[in-house]
Amino acid sequence: MTKLKAVIMDGDGSTITHDGILPDNLRELIVANPQVKWIMATGRSLDLLRRLPIIDYLSTDVPHIVDGGSRLVNQNGESIADFFISHDEIDLFFNQLDLKKVDFLYYYLDEKRSYIYSQQIEHWSQRPQFSNAQATSDIEIYRAWAKENQPTKIFIRVLQDIELKGLSWHQNEQNIDLTAHGVNKGSTCTKLLTMLNLHPSEVAFVFNDRNDLPLVEHPKLNEVVKIKVGDYLPDTYAEFHVATPYDVANVLQQLI
Repeated sequence: MTKLKAVIMDGDGSTITHDGILPDNLRELIVANPQVKWIMATGRSLDLLRRLPIIDYLSTDVPHIVDGGSRLVNQNGESIADFFISHDEIDLFFNQLDLKKVDFLYYYLDEKRSYIYSQQIEHWSQRPQFSNAQATSDIEIYRAWAKENQPTKIFIRVLQDIELKGLSWHQNEQNIDLTAHGVNKGSTCTKLLTMLNLHPSEVAFVFNDRNDLPLVEHPKLNEVVKIKVGDYLPDTYAEFHVATPYDVANVLQQLI
């Protein structure tokens, strides 16, 4: 097996426990192996990634995949590549949105531009993670913001399941990520590996959820070593399968 040069990691439920803990053995492995590129591939926006305890241990000389693949960014916020949702896609989304089923909408662009909509706006805008966002309970104002400052991803928290026809989206329980057509973790990972001059066989991917499948199943990434965490994807093949984030470091240690 080819020696690993990079480890691409999903966050929640993969390398971070569901109660927000970075396992000690994984942190120690990362610190002990600075020659490996430790890269995040998350559905979170950069501001929410910074709330994970792994942020201080990621490689600083490479960009990270955030917003479900719709952005490549450095930790300092410098944007390397952005894949914006088009105006037509924005209109298609808002025209079919059933507001009765929506808790809130949120997207983040940079330190000065983030936007939240909710009918319970006083509740959500006071949360620390959204406290700096422009906030509204008027959906037409929010649509205008999205047209003026195009998002790369819109995060939708739903009260009931919804269907978004003609759009690219992934759902995990009550959380939906809307991205531009054809944009996902897999499409952006191929660009990142080309940028870093890495062959897929030199890379491992740690994952646990459905929004990871575009990377797991991408035809150009079939030589990436897959490490599946948990039992949420029983029918998805991976070279390694572990029970929890606490078990990931043991597999990576062998591969490194």
